[in-house]
Amino acid sequence: MGIVKIKFDFDNKYDAIFLTSRHASHIVEQLENKNIPIFCVGSATAKSARNFGATNLFVGNSDASFLAKNTKKKLPENSNIFWPSNNKSPDKIYNILKSNCFNIDKKIVYKNCSINNLDVKSSNLIKNKQISVVLFFSLRSAEMWIELINKSNLFKFLMSINFVVINEEVSKYLKELKLKNVSVSRRKRRASVLSLGIKVFNNLEIS
Repeated sequence: MGIVKIKFDFDNKYDAIFLTSRHASHIVEQLENKNIPIFCVGSATAKSARNFGATNLFVGNSDASFLAKNTKKKLPENSNIFWPSNNKSPDKIYNILKSNCFNIDKKIVYKNCSINNLDVKSSNLIKNKQISVVLFFSLRSAEMWIELINKSNLFKFLMSINFVVINEEVSKYLKELKLKNVSVSRRKRRASVLSLGIKVFNNLEIS
């Protein structure tokens, strides 16, 4: 996928920033106060925010729900939180923040776009059956990858590949495509997907 930044208005009226993706960390450039509390979902997001000048970071363990719950320990009630994202949906995490008595302003500051074609190296690896495990961290990434696979007429090669996904939503999508070797991580975290992916790969190597 490719990442496209979206222009947006920012008036620095917020008490804290809630970052669930490193792709949204570029908003730090627009902050007048780089020492504002910034809650980062994981270390990669925190590193990116630091690169843009952030100095007051609270780093989570790659679990957005856990991070949302812990904001209550750091911020007073009625705090104004800016959540830069690739959507404006009031999801589970949004509701957790609201239940903590915060005012949430969620704005779209980037979007995910599928690249036009699968690269030659990836195509050859798939055709030669050298790919044994594929990891998906979101439904959107799964949809975009399958779109590229279909454009390249490689779908038939996926039947022997194992897929490790972050939640049941992605699993359902893949199974509806008749892909059978799908495993769901126990926790909805990137680290859990990676851990399970390594386990699946090692089991394949042993067998």
